[in-house]
Amino acid sequence: MASDDALGDARARTSTEIDPVDIGLPVEPVRAAHGAPVVEHIRAALDARTRTLLAHDPGTRTGSDPEDLHRMRVSVRRMRAVLKAGRSWLERDWCRALRAELGWLGRGLGPVRDLDVQLAGLRGEREELDEPERAPATRLIDELAARREAARTELLRMMRAERYRRLLRSLGEAVDGGPPTASAPPAESDALYELVRDGVRTIERAVDRLGDPPTDQRLHALRIAAKRLRYCAELAVPVFDGVVGEVLAAAEKLQDVLGVHQDAVVAEEWLWWLTHGDGQGTEPATALTTDPEAVFVAGRLAERARARRVEQREAWWPAWRALRRLEL
Repeated sequence: MASDDALGDARARTSTEIDPVDIGLPVEPVRAAHGAPVVEHIRAALDARTRTLLAHDPGTRTGSDPEDLHRMRVSVRRMRAVLKAGRSWLERDWCRALRAELGWLGRGLGPVRDLDVQLAGLRGEREELDEPERAPATRLIDELAARREAARTELLRMMRAERYRRLLRSLGEAVDGGPPTASAPPAESDALYELVRDGVRTIERAVDRLGDPPTDQRLHALRIAAKRLRYCAELAVPVFDGVVGEVLAAAEKLQDVLGVHQDAVVAEEWLWWLTHGDGQGTEPATALTTDPEAVFVAGRLAERARARRVEQREAWWPAWRALRRLEL
């Protein structure tokens, strides 16, 4: 049991609105030794990601820096990935329930973050336009910003809800007492190593199914597979030396290249929606559909996004070959 002085020191060290100690986290961060059991590495990963989530909670609420929300979202994604990768070692229903609650929070963070990315890109593109084109570009940006504010309002509602507090307490309890374990967990090292190998094989199968030329949807699915491999490798790196770290770096590179591709795809989709609606009546058309200057500038910006997409279609294959060359 931590002393009152230790608890006071822990509170003094944090600038978050929700104190780590108050949700049940230990006063000091959990560290897993190199040869510790897999569950202890899962515990340490949950501890680190929960503390990061709490550290960026205030900034996400104020909206002063989009990076705070991004870091929160990444923390949620990595915790879900760690739980999925380690599910063979964990109590099944507990693991599924916690992943579901993290998914709920992720669904609130995701739309805001995605729109932050698009807005940052469009604002940068606006500065490269000729002066007469900047005003219609601003109208496009303002419309997208209104969508972002609506998504942010929903996110803040979620973060004020008791469900969010319960999720944080569940994470604190899992770290403090250790996550509930499976009755018959697999052999530690071999099973964890096999998870990384399976991730590489999953990407290999996804590449084989891509077709020529690959669709944007299949490249996006390949990106998701690379992201999952990266998170599995992050769990395995503290247990293994050597090639697993190389797999982690190669998977991150592949994910980054495909991420730029996906951002360009989404940029085109948003520019179309802003100036045309979705053509099926399920999304409201905006006033920009009858704004010829905005439609013209949206077309210019869409062409730039398409050029980025084409460029990344040339870049992902070398990134994949670098990963495939590694021998697990």
